[in-house]
Amino acid sequence: MTMRQLTFDLHFLTAQGREDFIIGDSNRLAAAMIDRWPDWPGQFRAVNLVGPLASGKGHLAAIWREQSGARHLASLAEWHPENEAGHYVLESPRPGTDWPDEALFHILNRTTEEDSSLLILSPEPVAGFAWSLPDLVSRLRALNLVRLERPDDALLCRLLEKYFADRQLAVSREVVDYMVGRMERSFLAVQTIAAAMDRRSLAERRNLTLPLAREIMAEFADGVHSRQSALPTEMDEQES
Repeated sequence: MTMRQLTFDLHFLTAQGREDFIIGDSNRLAAAMIDRWPDWPGQFRAVNLVGPLASGKGHLAAIWREQSGARHLASLAEWHPENEAGHYVLESPRPGTDWPDEALFHILNRTTEEDSSLLILSPEPVAGFAWSLPDLVSRLRALNLVRLERPDDALLCRLLEKYFADRQLAVSREVVDYMVGRMERSFLAVQTIAAAMDRRSLAERRNLTLPLAREIMAEFADGVHSRQSALPTEMDEQES
């Protein structure tokens, strides 16, 4: 019997170091752009990192914040042009009171200065939103745009193997393949399911076998774990 595709309501932070970020076809260009900072091309030292929920935007943003000392901003409602230049992560800006066109226009203009840069996280390119200031739209269209896609099976396998290897837990490729074939294609799903396997194996003193994997995946399918994501949070995947 084929199990249905699983989805999760996930709200925890995975390991955020550069060494924890595994490269695959879905994220190679985005990771290269982050590593290239501060030598970002273009008139504006700014990157719009675009991808769906749980595609790794938050992890890359955490890596860049470590490199640049950037501050995270969830709104520009209180930001003023006279504020000092700096490096910022802008979390999902959209037209509205939290993201005034004028404030976004001015903070973007600051990136022409040597000591200022922006990493803008969004599910879709910000230039396509209904901004009212034409000059802002023209600048947003000039940004470096990098897309993240959901991880493919090969990357999911590598992520699971790394999670277990980091904890010195032995798991066969058969078990990994079984889990990958039934999980949501996201970094957070990997962490949640692997953590559930880890906790169960410790609590019941069982190895990471195929029967245990079947039990865990069946419980996720039934929603048993949807209320139990028990790892500490910071910014939700930062989501983004």
